[in-house]
Amino acid sequence: MTTQPARRTLSGLAPKAATAPGVDRLIKANRSQTVGREEDTKSVSASKQAPNVSMADASQAEKSQKTDSVTTKSPDSVTPVVPKYLQLQRREARIHIDQADALTMVARRLNAERRMPSGGTVGERITDNTLIRVAIDMLLQHENEIRGVSEEEIARGLGLEPRRLKG
Repeated sequence: MTTQPARRTLSGLAPKAATAPGVDRLIKANRSQTVGREEDTKSVSASKQAPNVSMADASQAEKSQKTDSVTTKSPDSVTPVVPKYLQLQRREARIHIDQADALTMVARRLNAERRMPSGGTVGERITDNTLIRVAIDMLLQHENEIRGVSEEEIARGLGLEPRRLKG
């Protein structure tokens, strides 16, 4: 008798189970909305070959793909819009506490400026991640100016005051 290994995530830990009611339903609905798109069809077939995808996920995606392909043939069908955060690649960065606080304050200020007198808002919601993406774009525009073998040297080379870590 062979036993299959437990499904694992990239970090090597078992996936966290959804405990709130309705969360599992929302996750499944979100998956089925994105599978019908052509780009997602390619990623689904690639994920079937990936070793960390369970058979249940693959069969669920395949069922959704079949259902979506039938419904998308009608001329009245609309391709679901994929939220911006799902179109982006996840990265993790460690930042200083004062940087995190300052990012949050800037994001709050920008979101407050979005509010109209009528009570509505205009534009998209600004988050810490929004500001980080813009900062990365700004940094990459000056990539030829980046020199140094340490964070302090790179900062100094860009005209910034280097941080002194406690240690």
